[in-house]
Amino acid sequence: MEKMGEYYVKSPLIMYDKIYAQSTEKTPIVFILSPGADPQGELEILGESLGYKDQKFRYLALGQGMGEKAKQMIESGAIRGHWVML
Repeated sequence: MEKMGEYYVKSPLIMYDKIYAQSTEKTPIVFILSPGADPQGELEILGESLGYKDQKFRYLALGQGMGEKAKQMIESGAIRGHWVML
């Protein structure tokens, strides 16, 4: 930070509404997170502001053996119009 300045070290403010506006139902939004980052709460707030209540937002922490559950959630979300966050 001393050599290059804060701009190159500090994480930028994430504007979830702008990211959503650039997406479509056929293009997933992929977040590459740093350790400790958890956008779930902010995405739930965005979903609520867009009319998605709890029943349309699904979240799954991926881990060993969760592949089949994730696949089912994605397929269900595609059919029923849910948001799926893995």
